Amino acid sequence: MFCVGAINAASPTPLNSNGCFDAGSARRLAKRWIDIELDGVLILGSMGEGLRLPDDVRNAFVETALTEAGDRIMIFASAADLSRERMRERALRYAGMGAHCIVLCLPPATAVPEAIAAVKTVADACPVPCCYYEVPANTGTALMFDEIADVLSHENIKAMKDSSNNALLSQALSAGGPRLYGVPILDGVEYRTAYSRLLGYDGVMHGGGVLTARRVRAIWDAAGEGRYDEALALDRENSLFLGTVYNRVSRPLQNVIGQKYALRLLGVLDCEAVTLDQVLDDPSRDRIAKAVEESRRWLKSQDESAGRRTPLDLCDRHYR
Repeated sequence: MFCVGAINAASPTPLNSNGCFDAGSARRLAKRWIDIELDGVLILGSMGEGLRLPDDVRNAFVETALTEAGDRIMIFASAADLSRERMRERALRYAGMGAHCIVLCLPPATAVPEAIAAVKTVADACPVPCCYYEVPANTGTALMFDEIADVLSHENIKAMKDSSNNALLSQALSAGGPRLYGVPILDGVEYRTAYSRLLGYDGVMHGGGVLTARRVRAIWDAAGEGRYDEALALDRENSLFLGTVYNRVSRPLQNVIGQKYALRLLGVLDCEAVTLDQVLDDPSRDRIAKAVEESRRWLKSQDESAGRRTPLDLCDRHYR
């Protein structure tokens, strides 16, 4: 039976300074997914620079993720591409490699009826469950509620990630009562975990989880248990931490390279190389280092109160 957990993350792709796949960092990253108790991880999505990566890097990451973590957490592999044919080929390839769920997006610059038909055609051909990813910022197309319902009516689309950032669509998708065709809806916006839970999303799937999954789960649980003040305060702290790492409250925006640098400071990645037009200057590195240290202190205080040690507290010694 296909079952999606509540706390999922979208992962960056480890690259070396030459832009090639960094296998050692990828193994440490997969270990981290398990250590921070993620239920699932999306690889090769927008946080993972998926559309910019050559197939040898993509294949290597899928293989490493499955080998290192596939028996412990659900691996969502994005097959998104500019064409239906290429998305279908990738979906079949990753399914053949053993990916648990294939993530599909609308092909960009395609009329809505044809784009929806493309997603359904790939879902028809895919031998494993699929997840529909609504991300207008990347596809250039924002579906209406009835159009999303059409996509989710497909029998092999078993989950949805909502990165529309559309408040009205969020209300409609997460409205009380049975989900559209029983499909769990995951919120893709990392700055509102308490709201996501209270609104009625079935879980989250966003890039912030690779850094803060334990804090995200604490927020999710507190909101679900009625500890609203605690959930909102922790959600604000978590959001501002991510906003600091990503530089989302000023310019230039550096979300992918910022996250990779934070993971480098945590001893997970050897390099923060990206394929995007994002660079870090010394003030940015100092800003991220300070945020990571503050987050590490919070985690340490939580673990000391619970009488346990955290993987983040062990840092380099743990991952290397």
